[in-house]
Amino acid sequence: MKNNFLKVTGFAALAFTGYAYWSTKQLRETEYTIASAKIAPELDGFRVLQLSDVHGCTFGRYNHRLIKKIWQLDPDIIVVTGDLLDGDEGINTVITLMRKLARRYPIYYVTGNHEAHSANLEDLLPALAKSGIVYLNNQHVYIERDGKTFALAGIDDPSLQIQKPHDLTLEEEVAREEEIVVAEIKEATAGIPDSIFTFLLSHRPEKWAIYQQAAIDLVCCGHAHGGQIRLPGTQGLYAPQQGLLPKWTAGIHRANGKAMIISRGVGNATPVPRVFNEPELPVITLRHK
Repeated sequence: MKNNFLKVTGFAALAFTGYAYWSTKQLRETEYTIASAKIAPELDGFRVLQLSDVHGCTFGRYNHRLIKKIWQLDPDIIVVTGDLLDGDEGINTVITLMRKLARRYPIYYVTGNHEAHSANLEDLLPALAKSGIVYLNNQHVYIERDGKTFALAGIDDPSLQIQKPHDLTLEEEVAREEEIVVAEIKEATAGIPDSIFTFLLSHRPEKWAIYQQAAIDLVCCGHAHGGQIRLPGTQGLYAPQQGLLPKWTAGIHRANGKAMIISRGVGNATPVPRVFNEPELPVITLRHK
């Protein structure tokens, strides 16, 4: 009886480990629709693909599975919401991936906390620029189709201004981050007319209360990795800056006339595997209301 129990337990553990690895290599798109009277009829149907939290990961040789998936989805533009890098590793893989995607699609990028603490950020940014990728460091551009536009703004991760180690308490660090995010959004959206639909790229979903007060209509975030282990009825078990049982890890959230879309991301930056939490590519379709 004991031997049978051990065999069953061992098989279950092996099967779960196999599933956990397999699931981290799957790619799922999630479709969202954002409708607004501020979106002109000429922009109706405009498709935006969000790529977040790559962390230097690969999907097939030369990332061919990820590239093929994006080609199949065929967006109008790609927005990258931070953490392309995983610390000091994976820069060549990431640069190659972005170069290949940039040959076909306009790409707009903002930093995440992993870039902020990477020694390779100074190499990454010029390589992205050389490929034609637009780095939105607290600024905006206008995306145009058939003579009509919407504003695409982007802000740096606040950790670029808070270098560790530091002497701040946790409460002081959070307060300082919030001050930075408020100032960055104000800078990034300065001069955008109220009549223009404004789309913000930011790495951090836990700043949702700040986004609700900003002059934006939609924000795309990443960072939370879907809460890592997603059990039924939860937003996952843990997310950075949110701790255990986080609230903002995936999906679309609406309040005060604003919307926030959080990508679960495609990579992983911790030894804890993603469980019931497959890598995700959100695709956002803009609609004239």
